Amino acid sequence: MFEVDWKTPHLWRKTATKRSTAPALTGDHQTDVLVVGGGFTGMAAALGARDSGRNVILLEGNEIGSAASGRNNGLVISHHSKASPSEFGAAYGKQIGERYNRMVAEAADVAFGLMQRFNIDAHQVQEGWIQPAHTEKTLARARQFHDEWKAFGANVSWLDRDEATKRIGSPYLGGWMVRNSGHINPFAMTIGLASAIEKEGVTIFENSRATRLERVGNGWRVHTETGSVTAPEVILATNALTGDIWPGLKRTLIPLKVFQAATPPLSEELRAQILIGNPAVSDMRNDLRYFHYDCDNRLVSGATHTFWYDEAQRGREKVSQVLGKAFKAFGGPPKIGEYWHGTFAVVPDRMPRIYRLGPGLVFGGVYSGRGVALSMSLGQELGRLAAGKRADSQMPLPVTAMKPIPMHALAVQAANRMHAWNRFQDRRS
Repeated sequence: MFEVDWKTPHLWRKTATKRSTAPALTGDHQTDVLVVGGGFTGMAAALGARDSGRNVILLEGNEIGSAASGRNNGLVISHHSKASPSEFGAAYGKQIGERYNRMVAEAADVAFGLMQRFNIDAHQVQEGWIQPAHTEKTLARARQFHDEWKAFGANVSWLDRDEATKRIGSPYLGGWMVRNSGHINPFAMTIGLASAIEKEGVTIFENSRATRLERVGNGWRVHTETGSVTAPEVILATNALTGDIWPGLKRTLIPLKVFQAATPPLSEELRAQILIGNPAVSDMRNDLRYFHYDCDNRLVSGATHTFWYDEAQRGREKVSQVLGKAFKAFGGPPKIGEYWHGTFAVVPDRMPRIYRLGPGLVFGGVYSGRGVALSMSLGQELGRLAAGKRADSQMPLPVTAMKPIPMHALAVQAANRMHAWNRFQDRRS
C-alpha cells in the first residue's frame, strides 16, 4: 500500500477551517450500524443510516480527511468515469442501468445539496464541468456523451470550438458541459460533513483503525487496538486503504497514486483569460489535463508519476510545463507553489462496486476517479441498505460477491506505470 504523509498540511487543509478531532475508541461498544472508514462514502453511509433512524458508530483509522476524500483535486462531476449511459445500461441491464444513470445524473446536486443542508463551507462553486476534446476521435466521443445524457434528461450543453476555446482559455475542438457540476475544497467538505453527522447523532471515533472483524451471533464485532464495536450491520468503506480486515478484499481493487499541485493566486488579468466563469475542466487525453481555481484563485491541477523519486520537484515541473502549454496567457511555464499526493482506487471496468461479504456485511465504493460526487450518493444508499430501507435488489448497482482482479500484484504495478504509455498514445493522436 502506498504511504501518505497525512499529517503534513497541504493546500486544502491550509485553506479550510479547523475541526476538533474526535476521540479514539476505547472499551467495548454496541450500535445498530457500524461504518468502517471516514471518507465521503463512509460518512454518507453513516448519514443515510442515521436519517433512517438507526444508531450509528463510525471508525476512522487516522483523522477525517486524511485519505483520498480530503486530498483529491475536488472535481464534483455528474458523469461516469469512462462509460456512456447506454454502455452502462448494456453492462448491467435496463433496470439497474436506469437506476444507476439516474444516481450519476443527480450526484453533483446531491453533493452540493449536503453542503446547503448542513451549511458547509467547502469553497463550493457549482458553475459546471467541461470535458473538452482535443482530437476528432475524442470530439465524437464527447458528442456521444452529450447526446446520451441530454436524451436522459441531464442538464448538459454542447460547446463548439470557439466557445470551448474561449471558456477554457486553451485551444480545443469543442466539448460538452455538465451544468450541475463544479468543484470544492474536498478537505473542507470532509471536516464539514463530519461535524454535520456528529450533530445528527453519529458517533465518530478517529485514530481507531479496524484491525480484525469476527462473526458474533447474528452480528459482527470489529476490533481496534483499544476497543471493539459490535453491530448487526457493518459497512466497510475503506476503498483504497482496504487492508487485511476481510480476506481477499484488497485484491478486488487497485490503489493508484496521484499528485496535485497549484500555482500561486493568479492576477485578475490572467483569470479573465483562463477558465472563464470558474468552471471545472478535465479533458479527454489518456494522460488527462484537469484544472479549476481554489478559493484564493490558485489554479489547481495534477498528474501522476511513473516513478516517484524527487516527486515534489518533478511534479511541480510537470504541472508547470502542462499549464504553460495549455494556457498561452501565462507566456510560458508558470510558477508552482503547493504540491501534495494521495491514493485512490480503480478497477479495470471503471464501475463502482457493492460486495455482499456476509449477512449484514457489505463493502461499497471504488469510483475510479469520480468519487467526490458519487460517493455521497452511493454512500447514503449503503446506509439505507444497512438500515433495512433498501433490499439488495433495489440498489443502484448489482450487489455481488467479491470480484478479485486477476494477477492483482502485477495489475497494481502496471496501473501505476502506465502513464508513459498514455503520454505516448497522446502524442500519436
